[in-house]
Amino acid sequence: MHTESQWLLLCGFLVMLMQAGFTCLESGLVRAKNSINVAIKNLVDFCISIVLFALVGYGLMFGTSAGGWVGTDSFGLSGLGPAALAFFFFQAVFCGTATTIVSGAVAERMRFSSYAFVALLLSGFIYPIAGHWAWAQSIDGSPQGWLAKLGFIDFAGSTVVHSMGGWVALAALIMVGPRLGRFGKSRSRMIEGHSLPIAALGVFLLWFGWFGFNAGSTLQFDSRVPAIVVNTAMSGAVGGLVAMLLSWMETRRPAAERVMNGVLAGLVAITASCDLVSPGSAVLIAGIGAFVADRASRLLLRFRIDDAIDAVPVHLAAGIWGTLAVALFAPLDALPAGSRWGQFGVQFAGVASIGLFALSAGFAGILAYRKFATLRVSHRDEIIGLNIAEHGATTSLLDLLSQMDVQAHTGDFSRPINVEQQSEASQVAAFYNAVLEKFNLEIDRRKLAMERLADIANHDPLTGLGNRRLLLESLRRTLSLATENHQGAMLYLDLDGFKQINDTVGHDAGDALLREVARRLQVIAGHQAVLGRLGGDEFAVVLAPLDKPQEDASEIAKRIIEALSEPCEYAGQALRVGVSVGIAVFGPDRSETVKNLVRKADEAMYLAKMAGKGTFQFYGAVETG
Repeated sequence: MHTESQWLLLCGFLVMLMQAGFTCLESGLVRAKNSINVAIKNLVDFCISIVLFALVGYGLMFGTSAGGWVGTDSFGLSGLGPAALAFFFFQAVFCGTATTIVSGAVAERMRFSSYAFVALLLSGFIYPIAGHWAWAQSIDGSPQGWLAKLGFIDFAGSTVVHSMGGWVALAALIMVGPRLGRFGKSRSRMIEGHSLPIAALGVFLLWFGWFGFNAGSTLQFDSRVPAIVVNTAMSGAVGGLVAMLLSWMETRRPAAERVMNGVLAGLVAITASCDLVSPGSAVLIAGIGAFVADRASRLLLRFRIDDAIDAVPVHLAAGIWGTLAVALFAPLDALPAGSRWGQFGVQFAGVASIGLFALSAGFAGILAYRKFATLRVSHRDEIIGLNIAEHGATTSLLDLLSQMDVQAHTGDFSRPINVEQQSEASQVAAFYNAVLEKFNLEIDRRKLAMERLADIANHDPLTGLGNRRLLLESLRRTLSLATENHQGAMLYLDLDGFKQINDTVGHDAGDALLREVARRLQVIAGHQAVLGRLGGDEFAVVLAPLDKPQEDASEIAKRIIEALSEPCEYAGQALRVGVSVGIAVFGPDRSETVKNLVRKADEAMYLAKMAGKGTFQFYGAVETG
């Protein structure tokens, strides 16, 4: 086997390792309830991209060119020898890299089937066509793609791979919308990943695989490889340091996600020119690339675009910058256009054309798909997590987190968390349930205290009857319901002779007498009446509904007068009081007010006292009992 093929296969293995890096990075930066879903998406999109690139993608990208726009042969790998198959494998893992960029961006809300469609669209159509424009060559090495003929330079794919994947991710993000709770009315809410160490491991795997990504693009092991490897190593390091400094200056702490994305942005930025620039230029390109990605992340938030792992800022924004930077930092004699501004125009044309194609094709494809299928999971599925909703996959820890998340969203903490005993989450669940038990106990105590406060606020502490406030409120509601067939009466009661007992026998005796009066009133009035103590020795009874208000009120008044005339035993003494009752009848008159009705009943009660006490009197009448 030729050494070139061996080199391509070795570098292809390294690039394939980047899939593991993407899996760790993306599953670590999302919540645990969605980590399995993201990992499976990374696995399946690689399967899709490899198969589609073999069937149609390789032919569209590297087949004989039709006017520099698309390849026309080599479909299904027909006619490929060992060297061409090695080249296919190397390019196929590039296709997988471009495809998986979308996965992390739309994580936690896109249906698995919808994402599979996007992977089909990207790997089978968008990526190979855009790749043909920039990388297609004839057997003798002359450019075939129309961008390549213009002199467009994108050595390892800052635009062809990274920006192109970022454009499709942006289209998908706009179409699918943000995650639940990501944006409030005035500001955004951070949704933290469940395992930043796993995400950091993913960055290291990506960085390691990037050496194959960039150095393998030489297509042979030659003198350019050491400089490419050094530029790649330096760019990732500088990108991470720049992002860390930005985070430190703005928040006074090195935010882990920003540092990780800075490393990746530096690597994306140098990918287009890693074979041409010096290490010093690579440092500048990577540092600016990290800054551009960091600012792009803030821009997405301003437009309320929810990228779960900042894939668009890292791959799209840094990829655009890295492609344009070729014209600014590469040696002048290496620029096909012959001048920096001329080359800048060519680079810009490549960025714009591939971007327009990827974005419009992504929008069109997803929009067409949305007419026949659901793009996004339901709110319920998003709350419980896509691991369970999409795959039926869970662990004891995920089950614990899922139940806790449901409680957090519903506010229902009445039931304990249930997880499998002797699992890694059982101890956490036990502690959580202990806290939950004490929390619910405290809530019950507070509810009881509030009920007691409400009872104190609305009831007379001596007799247990409703106080003046509760009585008047009940009377107000009763008046609002009054009709021709729904009338009522208010009885205003004042005890006769109570002051004398209170002064001569004592306040304890007076209190005992008031409690006995309240008890007798409850027996007579029944449950349908509203009873209350207005204060001192004054009581009120509201009767409604009454078919014959005067007759019914008279009957109740007579029974009250008779009942309260019976003596009350206290400490061997017979305490005797009487009662004068004033009655005000009310009906459907909407002009009647509570204040006026109480006044009428009070005036009628004084008429009863003037009539000799121990009797009742209607307001506006002279009839007595």
